[in-house]
Amino acid sequence: MENISAQLETQIDELKKLQKSFMLYEQAQRQQLYEGKIVDLKAFGRLLNNKRKALGIELSMLELQTGISISTLNRLFQDPSQVRFSTVLTVSRTLGISLCAI
Repeated sequence: MENISAQLETQIDELKKLQKSFMLYEQAQRQQLYEGKIVDLKAFGRLLNNKRKALGIELSMLELQTGISISTLNRLFQDPSQVRFSTVLTVSRTLGISLCAI
């Protein structure tokens, strides 16, 4: 019984570490958004994808709204540097994210 209890405590500690790591990651993403700077392109791709999911927009619906293929959308969400800027701009605008202050 003590062995199981010790294992559970170890797993709880690991979960707490993961939770803290995830919270720090989310905080860094929010900070990047609030500062208006894109520092990490892959993180920006994930941010766009998370925004899409938060809005409840399926990839197929975003494809219809933007005219951008699902495969290109997937590339954008993985690494925005792999697609044209106009694609990033179109998807960002569709999701309600402004990239330019001009």
